[in-house]
Amino acid sequence: MFRHTRPMRGIFSMSRLPLHLEAKKQAGQAMNVQKVRFRKQAFRPRMLAFYFVTCYICYDIYGRMVLDPIDKAAMEALEGLPSEESEEVDEPLFIPFPGTVKETKREPYQGSSPEWQEFVKFSKDKKEQTKVREELARRVRGIAERHPVITRKCGKKLTHRRCWLDVDFPHYPPPEFERSGIEISDEAISWTTQPVDSLTVYRLRQVLWPSALAISFWNFTKVLIVDDTKRIASMLGIRSTRSAPSIEELLQKQQQMMKGSLPNKDGPPAQAEGEPTSNPKAMLKISTAAKTRLSEANEEKTTEETEAWSGTRTAVAVHEHFNHAITSLKVKLMQTWRPTANYPPRGSILISGMVELEAPKAYLVFDVNAAWDPQVQDFDPRSMKVQLRRFQWKNQGPVGPRKI
Repeated sequence: MFRHTRPMRGIFSMSRLPLHLEAKKQAGQAMNVQKVRFRKQAFRPRMLAFYFVTCYICYDIYGRMVLDPIDKAAMEALEGLPSEESEEVDEPLFIPFPGTVKETKREPYQGSSPEWQEFVKFSKDKKEQTKVREELARRVRGIAERHPVITRKCGKKLTHRRCWLDVDFPHYPPPEFERSGIEISDEAISWTTQPVDSLTVYRLRQVLWPSALAISFWNFTKVLIVDDTKRIASMLGIRSTRSAPSIEELLQKQQQMMKGSLPNKDGPPAQAEGEPTSNPKAMLKISTAAKTRLSEANEEKTTEETEAWSGTRTAVAVHEHFNHAITSLKVKLMQTWRPTANYPPRGSILISGMVELEAPKAYLVFDVNAAWDPQVQDFDPRSMKVQLRRFQWKNQGPVGPRKI
């Protein structure tokens, strides 16, 4: 009897019954609900065999109709090529894995090794040593002559004055590295290890672990947070110390200084020579067209000045907000950044010392570290380091003002 007082469900009901069954249920009529269970089709070996036979037949037809003509055409093309080109073998593809780079154990040079024999030969040849020192001094002079700052301040004609260069024979070869990875060739796929250049290793480490950049960015964030905290504290009145002038005050002061230093272009024209000044009517003879042109010019100038002022104000505000933090980032990056280590080739002779050059206006002393490779009879350009050590003017005067 209470079926008419029960709440009726709408079409958006959460019931799982269909609409016509749901309507019967709400009306209180009898429903015949049948439960159905879905079962997956059982595995049949006959169907698997059918699929296998179908795939094999399709593959066989594709091989006879498509692949065999292509193979025959390729064989005919290879028969017409020379034997040298047909015997070329492609190099296997090597895919290195990250984190597998390791330094190999270094063995010292033995007395019978060819590198040590070159050291002995070079140590006995005094003329060769003098030649190598002169070549290194010439290289340093060429580097200094191509430097724009040195040529601008000291002059372009540089001459070699003196040099202090020592020759060292290392007992150990430079460090060598190797990495592991997958090698894919025509024959097989295998896990192998191959040597890798030291410069590549150190550059990869700087890219994957940029410690200097992370420390500099942390310093930038810290300084920016401290400055913003002090600025907010000053705005709220918590910080009693007087802060630096605001951006608006600096810009207003700069605009006032520029207005005071520049002449007034919109003022009355200058008086010509011989023009009478006693007659006041001469100063009031301005036509209506001239007044209109002056008013339009003043309006255009005011609009341009307003737009330029708003853009300059925004740029200066952003620059002043991040200036301190960016400066701290640059300083920290210069302190923590280290160039990538680049070792000389195996069997190189180390030459280090100082080279002094004479310019038209100053004397220059450079620190030099280079590696002479006896195999190629030349210096290794990648590992050479040249740095200015001392700078002295030929004519030097006092810095302060001259007293009479």
